[in-house]
Amino acid sequence: MSDAYSVVAESVGLKPKDVKAAVEGIMTLAAKQMKKSGRFNLAHMITLKLKTRPATKAYRGVNPFAKNHCVFKVKRASKTVNAIPLIKLKEIANDIYRL
Repeated sequence: MSDAYSVVAESVGLKPKDVKAAVEGIMTLAAKQMKKSGRFNLAHMITLKLKTRPATKAYRGVNPFAKNHCVFKVKRASKTVNAIPLIKLKEIANDIYRL
């Protein structure tokens, strides 16, 4: 990460500490927005969506591999973040592959 901060700092003309502080500020803003509305759009390049999975109860079923009866465990509710690239990022990636 420090290499990435230093490369960005050189290209923009700032100190790596300033770049790190800016990135951490964006991360806190993204966390607040995703907690509030469930999605965050970063510079029209990436959309971050919050996906929630509900909890499941334990249930009896058939193991698909061994074909024997078993009890599947309880799963707690979980939240994951999905990142979806938008048009700008796709265009940049396609331009890189054309070279």
